[in-house]
Amino acid sequence: MALVTEHLQAGGLVEAYWVRASAASFPRHAHDEYVLGVNLSGCEQIWLDGRELQAAPGQVTLYNPLAVQASTFDPAGVEYISLHMAPEAIARLVSQNNLNSPLFEQGVFDQPALCQAIVAFARAPAHSGHQEEALLALLAQWLEQSPGRPGEYSHALAQALQFMRQHLGHKLELDELAQVAGLSKYHFVRSFKKATGLAPLQYHMQLRLIEARRCLRAGLHPLDVAQLLGFYDQSHFINSFRRVMGATPHHYWQAFKPS
Repeated sequence: MALVTEHLQAGGLVEAYWVRASAASFPRHAHDEYVLGVNLSGCEQIWLDGRELQAAPGQVTLYNPLAVQASTFDPAGVEYISLHMAPEAIARLVSQNNLNSPLFEQGVFDQPALCQAIVAFARAPAHSGHQEEALLALLAQWLEQSPGRPGEYSHALAQALQFMRQHLGHKLELDELAQVAGLSKYHFVRSFKKATGLAPLQYHMQLRLIEARRCLRAGLHPLDVAQLLGFYDQSHFINSFRRVMGATPHHYWQAFKPS
């Protein structure tokens, strides 16, 4: 039996694990938390409160607190992410944001958006605003009771977008943006991503990179552009720019220099 578990992050709300297993199994057991997971590769055979289920790649699993569950993994190997959510913390989040008390059906589900949100949270840099943002986006997907109304919080989001455009020269914090919008962080991340397709800090980064391209095309040296837009870590600026443009800021700048 081979079982490798990487403890990603822990806190008052969630503990996250990235697990790789082959020819492994867990006997019947229970947790006192919600256990939310996504299967990345391979198949998992599941016994859950008397039912036999199978989780294929891309599927989401959910076990309620104290549910009795057992797993047997594909001999060829499986890889999955498992999040353990404290019930009291979930109840607190629901209360603080005036949400309907959710009733969670447990089992195996096809939920691509939730799957993507779980992976994004697991990959978010530890101890960063992006990790908190990814967690709130994940929880919004999980706790969502309805698709929401078109134009929901449109004025609040417009305020936040204006603030972003006026502050391209430094990295913004999620608390700061939510305060400008006049919303809780949960509702802000949920509504912003629904309206734009990106989480707030990701969107602000895109605005900064758009401005970086404009400045480079105008002839500003990459070092000056990085300083102008608050990228005090040069490697962060270079990597962020290259991910979007497929070229470093220096190469992009050179392409627009007069011959």
